[in-house]
Order: sequence, then C-alpha cells, then structure tokens
Amino acid sequence: MIIVADVIDDIEERLIGISGDTLVVFDCDEVLTTLSEQVWQAKNHDFFVEWCNKNVSNFSKEMLVEIATSILVSSKNLLVNQRMPQLVESLHRRNIKSVVLTALSMQPIVSVTDPMAWRISTLESFGYDFRMFWPSLPDKHFRELGGEYPPAYSSGIICCGNIPKSQSLLAFLAYANITPSKIIFIDDKMENLEDVKEQCNLKNIKFLGIRYMEAHKIVPPIPFCASKVEYQLSILKEKNIWVSDVDVEKQPDQISKFEYPLVSQKEENTLIPLTSSSDIKEPSIPISE
Repeated sequence: MIIVADVIDDIEERLIGISGDTLVVFDCDEVLTTLSEQVWQAKNHDFFVEWCNKNVSNFSKEMLVEIATSILVSSKNLLVNQRMPQLVESLHRRNIKSVVLTALSMQPIVSVTDPMAWRISTLESFGYDFRMFWPSLPDKHFRELGGEYPPAYSSGIICCGNIPKSQSLLAFLAYANITPSKIIFIDDKMENLEDVKEQCNLKNIKFLGIRYMEAHKIVPPIPFCASKVEYQLSILKEKNIWVSDVDVEKQPDQISKFEYPLVSQKEENTLIPLTSSSDIKEPSIPISE
C-alpha cells in the first residue's frame, strides 16, 4: 500500500507499534532536508528539467547530475520539518533499523570530490545520525550494479545515482545480510515508491510506501520568478558558479530585469516556514494498494 502524508504527524502515526524486524527507509531531498533555492523546490522540478533539456547542448544524465549537484552543494540546506531528526532517533531507541536511500550520484564535481562524505556531513549538521543503526557495517561500492559511478553505502546512507532505488536497496539488504519482514519507504516521488513496492512484492516483503508531501506544500516568501531562475542557471552553465537567491536579490542591476508574478492576499496569508509543519492536519490518504 502507498499513502500520502502531508505532515510529519501522519508518518509518526504509521511508525507506532511497528516490529523490530521492520526496515524504515528515508529518501533525503524533500524528506529529510530541502533547499531554500527556488529552482530546487519540489514544485519547480519540471521547470528545472525543461530548462536543462532546452539549454544544455548534448544534454546527458551526467551533465544534469553535475548541474543538479552544483546547486545542491552550493545552496543553503534546510530541514523540511524540525521534528524529523527526533523521529529518526526514536527509531534507534526502539531498536528499529533505518537507512537513507538517496538519488545523489557518486560522480565527483569540481566543488565536491566526495559526494558521499558531503551528504553525511550535511545530514549530521542537522542532527541526523544514521550510522548508529549500522555501527559495524563497512563502506561498500556496489560495482555489480554497473555504471562508471555505481551506488555506494556508507554510515547508514545509500547513494544510488542513476541506478533504480529498488536495485540499490536490494543490493544493500544482501550486503547487510538482513531480510526485513516489512519495509516502510518514505519518499516524495511516486515513481520511486512504486519501484520499491514492485520489488518488495517479488521478494514477498510487506511494503508500506509513504509519499511525504510537506516540502511540496511550502509557499516561499518570494514568488517564483522564471526569468531570475533562468539567469541563475545561465551563470551556472557558463561559469560553473551558482548565484543564490539571496545574492541575486542584492544585485540592483539585475533585479530590475526580473518579472515577478503578483502575490494575492490569500497567498500571502498561506506562507509556510521551511522549518515548520503546518498547524492544519489532514489524514493519510491511501492512493495505491
């Protein structure tokens, strides 16, 4: 089954009473952390991909990885919800295993030669510690899955790159020599949830997918401005430098060129801080059996 969770309360309810042989799997971006940059926000993902397809000559997955990773490592990371690190810690206290399953590639770029180390350090800076679930499990590169930069594991984190998350997770289960009776997978993308669900069904592992949408519902204090984001991406393409939203706003010679949409009074009243959950709670909604 796959359900939608709009707030962290829905996740907490689903984790009450689970058994010790359950494995809880977390996506990272838009679940554990997010970015303040508008181009990275979940609701603007299609705009970002469309720009890359139109503006990057000889577009390839490797080029998209380099552009996306450059934005990711050059921007300010934020918690989607301040309570999430405590939720992860509570799983450890209850002796329930957990792991991060992220699409981050192991492909090095100019500013980050070791993406795994960067990811671990960033999560730890927010109080996430997934190595506590696997204190004696050595690092591992899953070269059997192929690719120039194959998936890898370290400190409770699996970096998948362009390999499907289900294959990366199954490789990790075999390496860790565990067979959970149930997998609870928390991700914001339906295709990832369906992918892992299918493989769990084939392996006769019970599965609960939670599509966590809190990051998608965040309304930024500044309206999305396509011309501003196009300017930022063009600088990144030409000079391999990401100019943050904050820094762009400080450039008077540029800011006058951007056309911001008008914000209605209703939208102004619905602004949601990036580090807080909404006070309005909606029930979990099953969307796939």
